[in-house]
Amino acid sequence: MEIKLIYTAFILLLSTTAFAQKEHGDTLQVHALPEVTVTGRHRVSPLKELTVEPLAWETSITCITADDNRKTAAHHLFDALKYSVNGVASTQGRRKKHYYLLRGQNVASDYAVNGVSLSTNGAGPMAEWVEAPALLPESMIESVEIVRSGNSLLLGFSGLNGVINVKTKTFNKPTTQAEVSYGTFNTLHAGALHGGKMKNLHYAFSLFNDRTDGAKRRHSDENLWNFYGKIGYQYKDKLEIDLESSYIYGTRFVTQAVFDSLAAPQSQLADLWEYDPMRYSISTARVKYNETKSAATELQFSYILNRMDLYPDHYHFTSTGKVIELSDSIVRKRMLNEPDSIFTAAVFQAFSPVEHNVVRAGAMFASSANYAHGKSKKKMLSASLLDQHTFGRTDVHLGAKFIREYYDYYVPYQGFGSEINAIAKEWQPVLFNISAGVSHQLNGGYILNGVINSGALPLDRTALQQQTDAVGNPLKDENTGKTLVSYMKGEIRTGVELGLQQRLPAAGQLTWTLFLLNQKNTSEYTRTPYFDNNDVLRYYMRNIDLRTVGIELSYRSSTWLNMFSGFGNISCKYVSRSEQSSRTHYDKQPPVIANACLSFEKKNVEIHWMAKYVSRYRSDRFLKKEVDMGNYCNADVQFIYHIHTLHTELYSLISNLFDARYSTVSPVYPDFGREIKAGVRCSF
Repeated sequence: MEIKLIYTAFILLLSTTAFAQKEHGDTLQVHALPEVTVTGRHRVSPLKELTVEPLAWETSITCITADDNRKTAAHHLFDALKYSVNGVASTQGRRKKHYYLLRGQNVASDYAVNGVSLSTNGAGPMAEWVEAPALLPESMIESVEIVRSGNSLLLGFSGLNGVINVKTKTFNKPTTQAEVSYGTFNTLHAGALHGGKMKNLHYAFSLFNDRTDGAKRRHSDENLWNFYGKIGYQYKDKLEIDLESSYIYGTRFVTQAVFDSLAAPQSQLADLWEYDPMRYSISTARVKYNETKSAATELQFSYILNRMDLYPDHYHFTSTGKVIELSDSIVRKRMLNEPDSIFTAAVFQAFSPVEHNVVRAGAMFASSANYAHGKSKKKMLSASLLDQHTFGRTDVHLGAKFIREYYDYYVPYQGFGSEINAIAKEWQPVLFNISAGVSHQLNGGYILNGVINSGALPLDRTALQQQTDAVGNPLKDENTGKTLVSYMKGEIRTGVELGLQQRLPAAGQLTWTLFLLNQKNTSEYTRTPYFDNNDVLRYYMRNIDLRTVGIELSYRSSTWLNMFSGFGNISCKYVSRSEQSSRTHYDKQPPVIANACLSFEKKNVEIHWMAKYVSRYRSDRFLKKEVDMGNYCNADVQFIYHIHTLHTELYSLISNLFDARYSTVSPVYPDFGREIKAGVRCSF
């Protein structure tokens, strides 16, 4: 934050002195002092925002603004995440289409809306399939904070896989916006929003429709409606109430993979799914009460309901790749009604026992019911305590978090297993997470941060894994000949981060982050088959130990020549796998991810060029064998022309400029490839 201070009072004092001395016959030459720029640090008080991260996390948080979303032509939250640091935004399929994986994690990031945590991903396997937050409309997003690594003690039900905190817009005056665009694959995006304020009440509503035919003969149809509403009330400086809800309704097909896509298994190619109707709703409530200037309390609630009517379509593929349709979406083989629900409640208390010190305590509860794969139900309890103290330019924090799960009814193997092995009425082990850090502001606009964190992840410890010998061969029972299996172990994760941020008055802001990560018993998807206790062949996960060292660089420029600006980031890391007697390079995560956005803005014209590079890595996820992945570059370009008198802008967008088709994670779930769109936005 830059504050320009002009010492008017000093000049006035000198002028008065000169006048007085002139009356006494003295002469004094007066010179006006130049404008002085003072660089300060933007601090958000934990008493004002109870779930704000400690300052030591500042260099580990990527912030995406509403203007960034406009430049990158994002339509939804998932689009807005495409160019963040060390993350792979993947378009896959089945029940959850959108994944966002930070720093190579197998489990997707936690979500929060305005600090209200949602039990969507980090809470464990029963909730990993909920993607409703990814479909929040971009038009209602003020900013997105991405905590790129753990441990977030107050956001997310684990926080160790990273947290994506979405902050929605609040309108202080009547505002109406409308947008429509059309493009390749008969793709249509259209909708409108209206927001405003009446005395102490602010509100916002939006309705958008997204539909596409997708790639020809690829089973890619989508037609989704998204309604969003928000109401907030504030009484003086004492009480704040915010209610938000988003409802998604429509039809989605699972895009068919291209047959020559390397090593796709026959079952993945032949089993296509259709969700009709697809119904997602996500609601949050937040009530904040400021007892005094040194104490505040906040209550939070969220509810997610996911109902899908599932129709599997069946196809047969010949050895030449020819497709023979056995049934279509009109004659259904079977129908599955899959209602999943998640409820969360939390209370946070912040108080300042002494000057420059804030203590925050929180208790969180989550209850989820998943009927999609075996009628599984569970509950989660979480408690956290965080102390933050400021010593002038130095800020320190220390905190701890406890997590415990209770299985009302849980089927192993993420619900895909047999109900014979279901677990009922059972508490799981207590998980303990800690975080400590220090942040210091140096002279010259430098900020130095250091964080150490450690904790355990609430993973599915009931999952089966194949037992192998020292050279990797499956172990079999001597009597039955069956492959021996054991249970997954819970992951213990420890991380260290060192960050350096520099604000350059003429050039912009530069941030370096060095991170070290040790993952004990982390999970890895494997193609290696094994038989479970019911003689069912399984493809699942195994435990491995990983160590990661990496560095991230992000840069946000100032405006050059009143027309050029940009932002970008690059991350480089080396991942090794520890074994009994050796440590080898682990190549199932991309070592380099780079993003860039360059902008030209002059008078009525804007041009924005975006690019993302993901380096080569290997994967066997959903494949019959391990294959090379990555090593691709996505490039988008957007042209905008403003008609200021009509408060209108015309735009065109070319996505994936250099790729007719590409795959972000697995050839089984490819993206559409190159697309061209044109549209118009209006404000009233």
